[in-house]
Amino acid sequence: MSDSAGDPAPERSDRVLLSASGVSKRFGITQALDDVSVDFFRGEVHALMGENGAGKSTLGKVISGLHRQDSGQITIDGRTLRPGSIDDAFNAGVRIVHQELAQCPNLSVAENLCLHDFPRTPWRTVDRAAMRRRAARLVHRIEPLIDVNAELGALSPGHRQICQIAASLDEEAKPGAHTARVIVFDEPTSSLSISETNRLLKIIRQLASDGLTIIYVSHRMSEIFACCDRVSVLRDGKFVATSVVKDITEADLVEQMIGRRLGAAPAKQQSPGGEASALRELADGHERERPTHTKPLLEVRSLSSPGKLQDVSLKVHPGEILGIGGLVGSGRSELLDAIFAIDPRAAGQVLIDSVPNPRTNPTDLIKAGVGYVPEDRRLQGLFFDLSIAENIVVPYMRSLAGPAGVRDLKQERALVQSRLDEFRVKAASPSSLPNELSGGNQQKLLISRWMHKESRVLLLDEPTRGIDIGAKTEIYRLINHAAQRGDAILLVSSEMPELLALSDRILVMGEGHVRGELSGADMTQSNILTLATQETAPALA
Repeated sequence: MSDSAGDPAPERSDRVLLSASGVSKRFGITQALDDVSVDFFRGEVHALMGENGAGKSTLGKVISGLHRQDSGQITIDGRTLRPGSIDDAFNAGVRIVHQELAQCPNLSVAENLCLHDFPRTPWRTVDRAAMRRRAARLVHRIEPLIDVNAELGALSPGHRQICQIAASLDEEAKPGAHTARVIVFDEPTSSLSISETNRLLKIIRQLASDGLTIIYVSHRMSEIFACCDRVSVLRDGKFVATSVVKDITEADLVEQMIGRRLGAAPAKQQSPGGEASALRELADGHERERPTHTKPLLEVRSLSSPGKLQDVSLKVHPGEILGIGGLVGSGRSELLDAIFAIDPRAAGQVLIDSVPNPRTNPTDLIKAGVGYVPEDRRLQGLFFDLSIAENIVVPYMRSLAGPAGVRDLKQERALVQSRLDEFRVKAASPSSLPNELSGGNQQKLLISRWMHKESRVLLLDEPTRGIDIGAKTEIYRLINHAAQRGDAILLVSSEMPELLALSDRILVMGEGHVRGELSGADMTQSNILTLATQETAPALA
């Protein structure tokens, strides 16, 4: 059952707190929003869904005053907000919690929560006791175990996210400002573990039951069905439909998002990541020939790093996808950092096609044919001061250059355009900056850099993070295609159905150890969790 939120039923009109009416927004040649109208009720969790570039994050930023719309209006409780005014939206009670944590990790929790307005003593110095009391009042409402004196960067991503939510609830944030009435969450769980995600969803439901209106931007179907009351879908910047979550299936949502049906309708409320196995079939992963055990293309021998890894060994053969499972903090990302020579304290051997690699810096690995998609695209992946085109070609500039080392711009342009076309990166121009792209398109840009004919070994850390269902289908297909042509792939994913769908074997890590290997019928979610949560690390058979 669907109802147009732009034309709400009369009996519901008294529930409407915030309305977006006829909102349009263009960035250069890209029409991000096209006459979008959506109503948001008091005390509801309202999801915004759509493919990357559909306009959902842009709508959230227009509502919170971060973007100025070209036409249309945002009203809250009957009052029209000034377009593009962060102050006006804030004063009216609108807050936003960003996907990328906008915090100062070197400062304490208390300092971060009071950064906008430090309490002062009569002598105009910072009143640190009052600062700690204020921070504790805010954060302990949500999570009593967080120490407000702790350095923020030392907390888990989940606790850092909770601190950001707590800051949005600050009633003393600004004199004359309304307390929070609307909170926009933009992909809030993209960096969280399963337990942290579940905790956050409970917090969001509690905030809604307290009367706040929650606008929830996410790609994850399981979260929508677990947490949200209604869902509005955008496609290519246009409003498609608003539906009551309990009255719609995942298949219906997918069809609304991409304009076609992907397959048989799944159950209404699947387990987390439940669409992954279906996407594998769509990506033709089930038809990929499984590798025969020839000489390994990537071999790791006794790789260790103080406090991170201990005696990790593995082999990946040509055409094989080796999954790395485990909980957040188990050493999965640290393993890939060590292989790619990002961790200077790592010791051990890395062999590419039986040839030991000196691993003095990542350049050695790139020359040997290793590509690395890191977990954090902002801090480790993309160069935000370089163009989209330069981000793609930067590892290959030397090989593309002419005899005198002069850049071959014609070859570079051809490579860039082929990458953008194949990965369907929505960009105004190859000369645009990565910051102008949506989060999902930034992720596809990063992946497109390394899935190149010169990369024989691919290290993929959470390759589908922040990517919508339609894009996941493409990425799964590309990963399987890379394996089919003989690449060796090491895959880290927190979505266990995704790990199971793509991997030929799975190594499970915990506390920096390899705790076991799974293959064939033993590759199940239950077995992965059993190995991941055991207290001791048995020797790998």
